[in-house]
Amino acid sequence: MKILTQPLLDHLSIGVSAVCAIHCAAFPIMLVLFPALASLSVSEHAFHQALVWLIVPMSLIAAFWGCRRHKDKFVLMGISCGLLLLISTAWFAHDLGSELAEKLITMLATIILATAHWRNFLLCRKSTCVH
Repeated sequence: MKILTQPLLDHLSIGVSAVCAIHCAAFPIMLVLFPALASLSVSEHAFHQALVWLIVPMSLIAAFWGCRRHKDKFVLMGISCGLLLLISTAWFAHDLGSELAEKLITMLATIILATAHWRNFLLCRKSTCVH
């Protein structure tokens, strides 16, 4: 089960991170194109926090299973840095900085996180390969 679950969690974490990045980039454009979206009760900040609640457990479990197998420090460091940036941006940057800075930091965090998960996936696939 762990062999099938870890790659799935890496892929899901990459996907949810991508949704988060796309949401940050596309939401202002969508508001201009579809002004009725502004009437939705879910704010952009609440949506960002909800995505973080999905990303964190998936990322931690995938990193634990993968790093336990291949012990790659870059994966652990990338997932840790990406999650810390994402969490701190979701909870604190909204009140402290500009909206542009919040979006740029979120995009950077998702790129770091997705890259670390992709490396985790490749290393795990390579370590289970029998030649």
